[in-house]
Amino acid sequence: MNELGPTGQQVAANVRRFRRLRGLSTTELARRLTEVGRPTIAGAITRIEAGRRRVDADDLVALAQTLGVTPSALLLPPTAEGHTEVTGAGQVPAHDAWRWMDGQWPLGASRDPEELRKQLTDFHLHARPYGIPPYQSVDDAVVWMRDFDATPFEKDRTAPGQHDRK
Repeated sequence: MNELGPTGQQVAANVRRFRRLRGLSTTELARRLTEVGRPTIAGAITRIEAGRRRVDADDLVALAQTLGVTPSALLLPPTAEGHTEVTGAGQVPAHDAWRWMDGQWPLGASRDPEELRKQLTDFHLHARPYGIPPYQSVDDAVVWMRDFDATPFEKDRTAPGQHDRK
């Protein structure tokens, strides 16, 4: 079995953080998980929080629902500042990880406008469900990258007043 990686460690820390923020004991969280169809005991919560028990996809979704957060909030750090380590991607800017996890922007997007166009088109086609429009127009993103050498999200790198450019 693989060791718990950086994303698993982040999940462990976030489960503990949200459980405490909600004022829940491990016993109460386990009871609530059992009520939503994920039979759990308090000891399992303790092991999750200590990084000694892996969280599978079903556990992750049930924990997120029970704690009143998104799965992204369990998978990523509680800030978009600095960098975070994402399993399989290494160290990335935390804001990029959040945008990727929330389906806004591909992780590790190219800075080259034409390569970015290909990546965004593919991302929008496969990472977003049919009927939910993308957060960012491919054409607008490519224009931003070409004209400002910045993604639409890198507002701090652009001059004031340029954010609303169409």
